[in-house]
Amino acid sequence: MKIIVISYIYPNKLDQRLGIFVHQQSKYIAKEGHEVHVLTSGSSQDKKEEFVDGIVVHRLLSIDNKFPLKGLLFSLRCAKAVISLNNRLNFDFIIQNFIGVSMILIGMITKLLNKRLIVISHGTEWELPKKNFIKNFIIKIVLAIPDKIVCVSKKTKNLLSYNVKKNKLVVINNGMDPQWLKPSMSKSKFRKKLGLANKFIILSVSSLVLKKGIDIVVKILPELITKYPNLIYIIIGDGPEKENLKMLVNKLNLGKNVKFLGYKVGTELANFYNICDIFILMSRDLKYAIESFGIAYIEASYFGKPVIGGKSGGTADSILDNITGYRIEPTNTKEIVKKLFLLIKNDNLRKKLGKNGKKWVNNNLLWNHNVDKLMQVYKSLLIKQ
Repeated sequence: MKIIVISYIYPNKLDQRLGIFVHQQSKYIAKEGHEVHVLTSGSSQDKKEEFVDGIVVHRLLSIDNKFPLKGLLFSLRCAKAVISLNNRLNFDFIIQNFIGVSMILIGMITKLLNKRLIVISHGTEWELPKKNFIKNFIIKIVLAIPDKIVCVSKKTKNLLSYNVKKNKLVVINNGMDPQWLKPSMSKSKFRKKLGLANKFIILSVSSLVLKKGIDIVVKILPELITKYPNLIYIIIGDGPEKENLKMLVNKLNLGKNVKFLGYKVGTELANFYNICDIFILMSRDLKYAIESFGIAYIEASYFGKPVIGGKSGGTADSILDNITGYRIEPTNTKEIVKKLFLLIKNDNLRKKLGKNGKKWVNNNLLWNHNVDKLMQVYKSLLIKQ
């Protein structure tokens, strides 16, 4: 099949982790023997068209562009590219990542071309029901356009069901890419390289934004360190909350126990997953945002690590409570501390949860599992034709 994938965000020369999940899914679609064309944006350093991992990537807009209505401009260029590609390829269907107004234009084009449009909901404000009648009405119109909406978790499906019929929604969890996450050295060598040979390592991998709950973890560290002074908390990521988090670390005199290491991708990121003892990310619900799924949880599980996560959004799909780790209310700091103490002192329990997680991810949550289900969705649309 010939498939067009649309996503405004995508890995580029300036930021290799941006929209990496879109690239990974597209890569595994291509691995199934399909011809995949990605319509996306890029930096001024990127080629306008290139062949990467079996995918033809078309950069339609520079993220350096200062045009005030970049979203509209990107949508117009996508529509033009879709028509052009169809004239040349006669493509089968479109996968659009993220729900938004641009779906109206792309939806009109797919209807005119008698193609199918599948939209993937990754968790934005569009998923959250609004109190305002007019806003909900607009959302209903937009959500009526695609032939099918793929939700990355049961939670996002439940939220979207307020504004669209449930038979249009299907849950397909995100996946992880074991080819991308391959450690470059052994645990002992990497720990020695970092000067952490005898440390107990707790890890978070995340954008440093409020909904990820990094501050919650920092605030409970003093209680943990009192009993386990060799504990190190590594934070992989960057974002608008970084300075606030650094100030909190300084205020609590945690400079020796907390390391901010910025974004890491691929092999480098894999090395950190590989050396940690516990993975934690206390995702929490906000009025304007939820955790749609949490790929970092299943990446940590793939490496055989016990995970602790917040009861937010779709984390019920990425953490099996009491099986691969623990889901805890982010406000219940006593329970978070209790579970951390339990895992720190119980090596066998850590191994058990980690082993369960690794098996679960390998059997259910790799990108090839996601792509198989996605192709079934398209085939079901053909049957209904």
